[in-house]
Amino acid sequence: MIARECPQTPARAPRTTQNQSTEKDTAPKTSDEHEQIGMTTGDALKLLLKQIHELKEYFSYYVTAKTDSAKLQLRITLFRVVLSALGFVTLAGFLVTAGWFVLSGIAGGLGELFGDRLWIGNIVTGVLASTGLGLGIYYAVARRMRISRKRTIEKYEERQARQQTDFGHKACDQAADSAPANK
Repeated sequence: MIARECPQTPARAPRTTQNQSTEKDTAPKTSDEHEQIGMTTGDALKLLLKQIHELKEYFSYYVTAKTDSAKLQLRITLFRVVLSALGFVTLAGFLVTAGWFVLSGIAGGLGELFGDRLWIGNIVTGVLASTGLGLGIYYAVARRMRISRKRTIEKYEERQARQQTDFGHKACDQAADSAPANK
């Protein structure tokens, strides 16, 4: 990033002893005192308007800087997303191509084993690959369900143990005691 320097503000003229206020002089100024220090109501209004304009400019500068910062962050995020997507597409293409070569080689080898009948090799390879993929997905889903069920049971057991410790009974025992008996 390029460092920017703020323009220097002109130095203010030092106060003279005539218009300096002392620490003890904290009472509000009357119009006579304003005239004594050389500031009229019109001058005070001009000074106030100048300060408001300056404050508005500083606020605008702040908002512009924050907006530019947000835009830069958005650009960086979008660049990372695009780069990640490109990497994903490249990796997926590599895996598909490698898979194709492996399956094509297996099919060719099986076709040679079946007496130069490549179509039988292709069919057997396709069935074996589909069966292996299906079994792998089934195993992964079943394992995930088993882990989820185990975590749910543990969560409720921990909660019941905490209820037993805190209240002297479990909520499920309380519910069973208050349920009407079926006759």
